[in-house]
Amino acid sequence: MGTLCILDTKPRTLTEPQRELLREMALWVQSEIAREHEFDRAGEVQRALLPKRAPEVAGFTLAADAIASGSVMGDLYDWYLHEGRLRLTLADVMGKGIGAGLIAAGVRASLRTARDRPLIAAVEDLDRQVSDDLADLHMFVTAVVADVDGATGDVELVDAGHSLSFVVRADDTWHPVRSTGLPLGMGIEDARTSARLRLEPGDALLCCSDGVLDILDVDDPFGQVLRALRRWGPAGAVAEGIALARERKAPDDVTLMVVRRDA
Repeated sequence: MGTLCILDTKPRTLTEPQRELLREMALWVQSEIAREHEFDRAGEVQRALLPKRAPEVAGFTLAADAIASGSVMGDLYDWYLHEGRLRLTLADVMGKGIGAGLIAAGVRASLRTARDRPLIAAVEDLDRQVSDDLADLHMFVTAVVADVDGATGDVELVDAGHSLSFVVRADDTWHPVRSTGLPLGMGIEDARTSARLRLEPGDALLCCSDGVLDILDVDDPFGQVLRALRRWGPAGAVAEGIALARERKAPDDVTLMVVRRDA
């Protein structure tokens, strides 16, 4: 229930065309309010689909979070345990808003359905499905999907055009994990490959979406990340990044994920 009010400096009687214009304006405002409510509700549902807590992996500390630039994000992250391994996903759908959010939800569901599949096979299945779904939309999805062996620290990782994963060593050196293939949804059925690495005690795997690039110090972006990790640990560093995105009103969705081997 609401009212649309107009003020003037003197009394007047509105003509019928003026009243009709006001009725149309009121309907437009009502429609915009309803649409904004739908966006907010879609964002609430999307947040509810994110993991409630990190899986417990002996000898590891895990942290992740995401913040949308609007009501609904095109980013997603997910992780779960299967047969002693941690499978993690961070993906970024081209674009923003409800359309990108719907595609992100589909990516999450597809990977969850393929949780019993080997890593490369799961990503290839996802690529085919996304290519079919997005054939007429001229969109694509960048993603990193990885299996982490909690016993050895071995990581197998598929990077589909994402190129925003980094290994931070215990001695504060770091290196990027290079992309292993094209983004998902390109319609090119080349065989996927994976990268392999090992996290030793004190090492961390950091994955983020490209929205992070908008909020970091342009003069020393990775130094800022290293200092946050050393000072606050994975959970504190992720929280600091999300707070910074909120403070700076990041123009793009921001997602951060850290997997650190402690022992």
